[in-house]
Amino acid sequence: MSAIAAPERLERISAENGEPVARASENVFRAAGRSAEFYDHLRAHYRETRRTPVEIPAEIRLLTEDGALYAFGSATIRNISPSGALLADIRIDKDAYPVKPFKFEIVMKGGSYDGIGLEARPVRFEPQFRGLGVKFDEIFVTA
Repeated sequence: MSAIAAPERLERISAENGEPVARASENVFRAAGRSAEFYDHLRAHYRETRRTPVEIPAEIRLLTEDGALYAFGSATIRNISPSGALLADIRIDKDAYPVKPFKFEIVMKGGSYDGIGLEARPVRFEPQFRGLGVKFDEIFVTA
């Protein structure tokens, strides 16, 4: 069975009038690449939202998919955004993370954040911080 070849693109045309569109010169892209706005635009696409540096102590629980407690311990939230956070200096009562998918239940323990809880799932390892990047699923408040 032979593969279907992709059509060759000869030039770009405008969707509005069907006329050929001139290609932007490389100088335009070089200038844009040096601008702060362009850099911020690219950085915003790297993460869903910008992170704010913080130092918030937290208690953590690792829960398996069925909600069973796998481990518990502590961590420090190093940066946070509306969609996720970096948990650093994670200390749990087990020697390893679960092999199956798991989530964190995080309860902040600092000042005005005391009692705010987050359910989050790990999205990346951060070995230089002995931690994990997490994405939030739920926010709750403890009594």
